[in-house]
Amino acid sequence: MRAASAISKEAGRDEGLKIARESLLEVRALIQGVQVSAPFGNVKYALEVFSVMEDFKPQSAFAQ
Repeated sequence: MRAASAISKEAGRDEGLKIARESLLEVRALIQGVQVSAPFGNVKYALEVFSVMEDFKPQSAFAQ
């Protein structure tokens, strides 16, 4: 991540998301849940972590 961050802020963010997604897939069978923080309120990045899960479908905060 340090090397990616040296390239650019975006490269560092992308590498961090990649690591988070890989980690989630590795531990999924061993856990019952996970908490992902939204950095600086950017919820879209937190949701990107879950994109590797086939059964994950983001829901709108306004869904009824």
